[in-house]
Amino acid sequence: MNIKIKKSVVITILYCMCFGAMTTFIGALYPEKDNNDAIETSAKIGSLPSSDPAGSSNRDMASNETTGKDGSGPQEASPAPSASPIPSPSPSPTPEPTPTPEPSPTPLPVYEVEYDGYPEIEKFFYDYYVAWISCDLDLLKTITTDPGRLPSLASMEKETMFIDDIRNFEYYFIKSYEENAYIVYVYYEIKYVNIKTPLPRMDKFYLISDSGGKLKIYNSEMDDVLKQYYDERDQDQAIQEVINTTNVMARQALDKDEALRVYIQALYGY
Repeated sequence: MNIKIKKSVVITILYCMCFGAMTTFIGALYPEKDNNDAIETSAKIGSLPSSDPAGSSNRDMASNETTGKDGSGPQEASPAPSASPIPSPSPSPTPEPTPTPEPSPTPLPVYEVEYDGYPEIEKFFYDYYVAWISCDLDLLKTITTDPGRLPSLASMEKETMFIDDIRNFEYYFIKSYEENAYIVYVYYEIKYVNIKTPLPRMDKFYLISDSGGKLKIYNSEMDDVLKQYYDERDQDQAIQEVINTTNVMARQALDKDEALRVYIQALYGY
């Protein structure tokens, strides 16, 4: 071997030995860390109190949320729900008081038509018609509630001048909603002097009892309730039949007897 090469090898070996000695010397200046100290430090970190009141269970839940059920690895965590703003309460409008509904009026009672059973009322009207054809105005004033509304004596005399007789009375009674009061329909036939055929007629009355119990024909002004009730009784089926029958019989009598028709036209203007 060449002498120069030998010198180079020797120098290299010496250099390496010097470098290794220096490295060993420098490493001795720093103490070696104990593994037990690292373990102790880790234990201290694990024993720090958690700020989460749920403790490790919440950590486990967080771990489960980020790990697949099959342990296949982390899954994408669900975004935390955003907090909805709490709506501020809006002022409620002050409720208006509900008006108390007015009670509907109780319907007035309507009674059936009666054809008899009131002999006192039948006699009362018989006397009334006798006083009428006799033009007894004084008597008529005592059996009516408003004598001032009776026709004049001259008018009564004209109407009854040629009456010979009143016959064939029939009475129809309907009780009123007022106590001791009746709506009375009176059918009768008027026989005139020198006229053969009688004329069928029907009158209607509101009959009451005064404070002394005396019967009187109510010919005063009626209030709206009484007037409506009084008029509506004409629409009752039984009364409708009687009124229609009377009108038919009166037309037949006028068509049959020309003298009767001429007299009635002269008396009443039709």
